[in-house]
Amino acid sequence: MHDVTTEQRLRLVQQVRSRYHENQCDLSNRERILYGKSFAREVPESFQQDTPDTDPKPVSSFKLRLMIAILLGAAVISMDRNNAKIAGITSEQIYQAISADFEEHIEKMVAAMSQDAITDAAAED
Repeated sequence: MHDVTTEQRLRLVQQVRSRYHENQCDLSNRERILYGKSFAREVPESFQQDTPDTDPKPVSSFKLRLMIAILLGAAVISMDRNNAKIAGITSEQIYQAISADFEEHIEKMVAAMSQDAITDAAAED
């Protein structure tokens, strides 16, 4: 190892950094293919290139959805406290719809869909 020059070490370090950067790009591309979006990865400055970032950042609507959910929850609570109706619907009807158990209906729907699929497959043969 003593006979390795500084220039050779420098080239080796550059090759390792280059390979690391390629692997990070490959991983990012695979995640984009699998999940349909890009994930921000922390890449050390020594591995970054001087090219501008052209990959647009994904837009999240979580804040908007959270705000709408909070407003709707507050509206239902306000309806309950004031015994108000909106479009003829009371807060009690909303609570019943929220707490309804749809498991039986879902099981019937899945059974009907699977039966239709079996019938369609048999008809094709």
